[in-house]
Amino acid sequence: MAGLAVGAVSAGPDFAPRLVISGFRGTDPGDPDVLEICRYLAAGEIAGVILLRRNIVSPEQVLKLSLAFRAAAAAHAPIISIDQEGGSVSRLEGASGFSRWMSAAEVGFLLQREDDIYGYYLDRARELAAVGITLNFGPVVDLNTNPLNPIIGMLDRSYGRDPELVIRCASAFVRAHRDAGLQTCLKHFPGHGSSTTDSHFGSADVNATWSEAELDPFYALVAAGLSDSIMTSHLTHQRFSDGGSLPVSLSRKAVAAIRTEIGFSGTVISDDMQMRAIADAFGEANAAIAAVSAGTTFLIYANFHDQDRVETAARINASVRDALDRGQIPAETWQSRLSLARGFLRAA
Repeated sequence: MAGLAVGAVSAGPDFAPRLVISGFRGTDPGDPDVLEICRYLAAGEIAGVILLRRNIVSPEQVLKLSLAFRAAAAAHAPIISIDQEGGSVSRLEGASGFSRWMSAAEVGFLLQREDDIYGYYLDRARELAAVGITLNFGPVVDLNTNPLNPIIGMLDRSYGRDPELVIRCASAFVRAHRDAGLQTCLKHFPGHGSSTTDSHFGSADVNATWSEAELDPFYALVAAGLSDSIMTSHLTHQRFSDGGSLPVSLSRKAVAAIRTEIGFSGTVISDDMQMRAIADAFGEANAAIAAVSAGTTFLIYANFHDQDRVETAARINASVRDALDRGQIPAETWQSRLSLARGFLRAA
């Protein structure tokens, strides 16, 4: 294609990146946002959706939504994802007809045997599968190295401080979900447990607090074959941050570490790209291009805030398409991303 920069990839007229995992408003297939999501799925313009509490009424209602999304995506199985960790991070609750999930801290304290943990999660993972969910953004493998951490420790989202305890609980979580037919995601690389701030609300620098032990669960679970995907965090750490200060989620050094140090060759997913650690410091387009250039497979845009809508996906796609045409995103990186995305979606 004439005019392309050296190394550029022409997106082409049938550009279907299946890059964004999108949040939406609505609970019924006839709701405006849901109809728009279905149009995006049919065109291959998003990879799938993330369900929030605002989308949940009952098991029957969630299944109805899931079936609508599957029908829209046709041959391309969509990601239908959720953050169902347990405790404070539970989108499915007793009030909407689902089982209660203990927090990770409760599981780590109360259930000592891996078989018991597996059985606990298996019953609940089957509930997710029964309503059409294909990916649960868990387990949290962060070590509880700072109990006063506002986003991990104080919310009981970590199984504990001991890497072996975290590995045991997370292994059972992954095995249970797999046996129920779901994929999982290890989070938050390279470890969010030591942070003193919450990346939902601003930057989180862990240079002074992070320890090598925080990688142990990633090493162990990847080595055991218990890693469907890994989520990168919006933390900054000089070892994983490009330039020493770019968020991990936007840094090639981070994905390179996942590939070469951790030994994981699969799907890498960003944490929500609309969290303020990203949104306050980087333009929407620049952040998306950086994350894709770093080697990220899927980007989450939960559209949680009032100003964020499903149309975000169209803007992200346009920015990425333009970046490809101008050679900003390495051709090899993009082709690798497409291959990983296809494989992950086939397994969904």
